[in-house]
Formats: sequence, C-alpha cells, structure tokens
Amino acid sequence: MGWQDRPYYRDGGQAARNPLGWLMTGSVPMFTAFGIRVRAHASLIIAMVLVLVFGVGGFGNTFVGRLEALSALFLIVLLHEFGHCFTARWVGGSAEDILMTPLGGLAFARPPRRPLPTFLTVAGGPAVNVLICLLTGAYLLALGYWLPINIFLWSTNVGGGHAIIKVNVPTDAINFFVLLIFSTSWILLVFNVLPIYPLDGGQMLQAILWPRVGYYRSLKYAAITGMIGAGVVAVYGIFVGSLMLVVIMFMCFLNCWNLNQQLKFAGAEEFDNPDAVDYSASIYAKDPKPRRSRKNWFAARAASVEEERAEQDRIDTILAKVSAQGMNSLTWMEKRALRQATERQRRRDVERNRR
Repeated sequence: MGWQDRPYYRDGGQAARNPLGWLMTGSVPMFTAFGIRVRAHASLIIAMVLVLVFGVGGFGNTFVGRLEALSALFLIVLLHEFGHCFTARWVGGSAEDILMTPLGGLAFARPPRRPLPTFLTVAGGPAVNVLICLLTGAYLLALGYWLPINIFLWSTNVGGGHAIIKVNVPTDAINFFVLLIFSTSWILLVFNVLPIYPLDGGQMLQAILWPRVGYYRSLKYAAITGMIGAGVVAVYGIFVGSLMLVVIMFMCFLNCWNLNQQLKFAGAEEFDNPDAVDYSASIYAKDPKPRRSRKNWFAARAASVEEERAEQDRIDTILAKVSAQGMNSLTWMEKRALRQATERQRRRDVERNRR
C-alpha cells in the first residue's frame, strides 16, 4: 500500500509514547456517514467523564440528568456540523471530516471561495438548529407546553429535573427529552448567530461584507466586531457566573485578535486581488476564468510555484519522519496534511490527463 493510500485519519499518533501529546492533538474515530468521518477529540472523552462522573459544568444533579443533557448536546452539535458539510457539498465544495471537541464541533468544510457559497455553508449549521426547533416546538405546542424561547429564564442545571424557570416541564421522560432537545438547540442557535468570529454569526457577517468591502476588510471588520462582542458576552458570563461562557468568549477574543494581527502583517494586497475570480458569478459556476493582466499573471504563477514548493518540502519532512519513526509517530495534523496533499496531486493528475 502506497503512502498516498493509507488511512491517515486513523489516529495512532504518539499515544503510546506521549499520552499528554495525544490528549492535546489526538482523536478517536467514531463512525463514517455519507462519506464524512466523525471523530472525537481526546479531550472530549476526558470532559465527558468529568461531567458524567463528577458533575463538572452544571449539567444536572443526577447521573441520568447529566447523561440526558450530554446526549442532547452531542446529538444537536453533530447534526449542526453535518448541516455545514452537506451545504458545502451542495454549493460545489467538499467536506470529509467532523471533529467533536469539548467546545463544540468542527466541520472541515471547504466551499468555493466566493461570498455566497461561503455564506450558505456557514448558514447550513444554524439552519439545522432552526429545523430542530420547529419540529420539536410544534410537537410541544401540540401537547400544550410553553416553549422556553427566553434563554435568560433557564437555570444552569439543564438536565437535573428543574431545568426551566416559569415554564411547565413535562414529567414523563420522552417529552422531557424532547423539551431538552428544543431548548438546547434554541440556546445553541442564539449563541451561534452572535456576530463573534469564528462563531457562525461572525462568519456570516464576514461573508455578507465580503462583496461590499472586499475580502480583507470584511475579515478585519469581523475580527473587530468579534473582539467587542466577545468582551460584552464575557462580562455577561461573569455576571451570571458561567465559567464556560467566559472561557469560550476568551478563546473567541484571542482568535479575533490573532486574525487581526495576521491581517495587519499580511496587508490588503494579499487578500484583495482586483483580477481574481468574479465573485458575482453564480454559486453553480464551474471553472471561473478570471481576467488577469500579464504582470499579475506572472505574480500569481510565481506565488503558486512557491506554494507548491513549500507544500512539497513539508510533505518531504513528514515522509522522512515516517521513514525514521514509522506511521504511528505522525500527529493528526501531519496525517491530514498527507491526505490533502494526495488529493490535490490526484486532481492535478486528472487535469493533466484531460488536456
């Protein structure tokens, strides 16, 4: 079996020699559905044990309550990430991996680099939450229950049997779980559409601004808005005593800060090329043919060659590591880099054969 055909997504990593490294970068394969591999980050397993056994995080006062809350949360986040993946494929992109982490899911979706496909791919996740809320909400309303759409009425013990304040709670297990699904999906929806990059709301804001102010300035505005929004929500988290919310907002703030610094360092020319793809084209357009000046063509060609050279150097380094230490010495990111490089090379070979 050649190196390009090996299942690099299977995380052997350095677990045997470096358990701490595996905890930081390792993952456990769960299943594959619709050609999308779903994995659980190593830290997620530890977090679930802490929640279920020791009650960390305020998910309920009983083991059963915590199990119900975690199950609802995991299911909804997973469906949310599948929404991103399916939408990316629908607009002509690709999606092959979902990584579940303690702070949510991460869908490795790659839509075409245009505003509308990007917006639709990002919006595909919240759209799943909307659908879940509509279905479960209609069911609960038909039974005569009030819907807890005001998230400020919720206590932190969502799965402990007294999850809702001022809202009638079903006493039977099935209807209570349906209510838990509705409320969890609703809270995640409201949280995700906040204009804080890289949350879905921040990414949708960037995609909306992209055709109006350019890719560079849209990212800059999204980063600045995200830092302000993260600060405001973090203050609210401190006020209500939610450590998890403060931690998430702190990480969002750092993400926006790093993005803003990268934008300052790179400059607008690297992001906004007036001779690049016409982003007003249809999301179904194939092989767009941008008009380039001769000078820009040579510059783009040189950049492409340099990028391919850097990629080849990285692959050579990884292969040298495989030769010296074996496949199990690779981290998940190195395996992913090999898989992506293999896929790009196969596409190049197909294009050459067509000519």
